Amino acid sequence: MPRQIFKNRVLATAGPPPQSITLENLRAWIPMRKGRFAERFDDEVTHLLCTYEQFKKRVPLVKQVLKDHKRVHIVHYDWLEFSTVFNKRLPEREYSMRSILAEERAEQRERNRKENGRLEAAGVLKTNISPRTPALFHVYRDREFFPYKIDITRSDSDDGEFGQRYTLTLWESNAKPHLYWFTAKFMRRKGDPNAGYHRPSPCSGKWRHEMNHFMNFFRIKTGIDWQDRVLLEGTTPLSSFQYSPPAGGKPVGRRLRFSYECCVELNMEWKQQNLAQTISHDTENGDKEEESGKSKEGDSRDTDENDENDENDDDKDECGDTAIGLDDGCRDGGLSLTSDLEEIEDPKTGAFNSNGSGISFAEGGAEEGIEVAEPTLSAVSS
Repeated sequence: MPRQIFKNRVLATAGPPPQSITLENLRAWIPMRKGRFAERFDDEVTHLLCTYEQFKKRVPLVKQVLKDHKRVHIVHYDWLEFSTVFNKRLPEREYSMRSILAEERAEQRERNRKENGRLEAAGVLKTNISPRTPALFHVYRDREFFPYKIDITRSDSDDGEFGQRYTLTLWESNAKPHLYWFTAKFMRRKGDPNAGYHRPSPCSGKWRHEMNHFMNFFRIKTGIDWQDRVLLEGTTPLSSFQYSPPAGGKPVGRRLRFSYECCVELNMEWKQQNLAQTISHDTENGDKEEESGKSKEGDSRDTDENDENDENDDDKDECGDTAIGLDDGCRDGGLSLTSDLEEIEDPKTGAFNSNGSGISFAEGGAEEGIEVAEPTLSAVSS
């Protein structure tokens, strides 16, 4: 005589049973153990029998139970079959479809967590903005199609953090008349999930006002003016943020101190001269001083020859028109960082530059304690 393992239990099916069980078996096994088999689902049902396929497909009865009947056990047919074999009612948890659903959701959450971590490491984490929400702004581009979305980086700071990055963006509204908005995004390292945002204006405004915010922020963080971004690229201390202009023929933007070709040439000449000065002043020990003294005579002859060659080349090469109104080119008037600019008088102080680089920097109080570089190359525009 079977035990009364299904007493006060009402069982129903979500669909056709598997091949190992028939409806006749259900009609016989369940009442034999003091349970009731419901041909149709009603409010007295305590257990709903279904297969994995029926649960995954969410057949109508499974949907109804999941939504409206939280206390009804959704179990696999194995629960019924094994309970009858062992002649005792087994725990529903091991055969519950709700538990399987919870495990699937937990696995999905774990996969999403790992994927979000991978995206954060790559710096391309998706936002929670709905794709149906239309964008109100886009990145502003000038008439030369230069996008005003730039990165300035710093890998040498006093606090020991490397890979710091500011992303400066000038937004333009899609609606007309166009409004503009400057923002700066700060990341302490690549893929930093706690990025900081700086918006000096509470709302969008006119182009000139927001462009001034853009240029002022660039000047404060890099120590150079926006129009000198190509001319003085790579010439500031590593403690300042560095900007690398686009290369490979990509647009570099308007409002340069001189023409692009002239700025690149002057920048290369400044770097070569600065490197030579660094090497010549490298006297850490007596051996280096002695070697420097021996080679001084030969180096002076080489320098004289190079200066003569530079002066001859100045008469032949032209750098093109400048962006601020140079006459015929930065070379036609004999402009040379190694010789001529050293003798240019500063129009503000009346003093002559003697730093050897041809570019003088004025000390001034800038925001956040950063010294702002103000090159006096504009003195030769006349």
